[in-house]
Amino acid sequence: MFSGQDFNQSAIVISNDGFWPDLDLSEFQIDRAMSPNINDRLLRDAIVSAVVEINLTLEQYKNIQISKGINHASDCGVVSVEGVSSTVIIYKKAVFARAKADLLGEFVSIASRDDKIGESQKEMRTALLAESTREIRKLLGLRRCGVALI
Repeated sequence: MFSGQDFNQSAIVISNDGFWPDLDLSEFQIDRAMSPNINDRLLRDAIVSAVVEINLTLEQYKNIQISKGINHASDCGVVSVEGVSSTVIIYKKAVFARAKADLLGEFVSIASRDDKIGESQKEMRTALLAESTREIRKLLGLRRCGVALI
């Protein structure tokens, strides 16, 4: 995003639980094109919140992997890209999408109070949360949608 300011990437690394990968705030800033106007602490807090929520959702998955002797997400996955497991890539996508969805209010307060931006923000938030949910479903071995008998 062009703001006329220098874009300094953050050196903050968020330590995870040992199974899931640590997360680099600069990777989030780059991958999700985060505005340099949002301070590092706010970005960090959004990622921490997303990590806690997603780790809780994936707790059973993690326990199953550990029971199989797999102690790190980096050792899971069906493919790897540049030495990074697909499980780690999918996990990061889920976390980063959820964190960005939580931060969308900050973009509006920085940009404008225009109603069109507010509506666009709601649509983007919905899309980001859906993306995060799809990525979690992939890790759980589920399809994009499912049907259950109640």
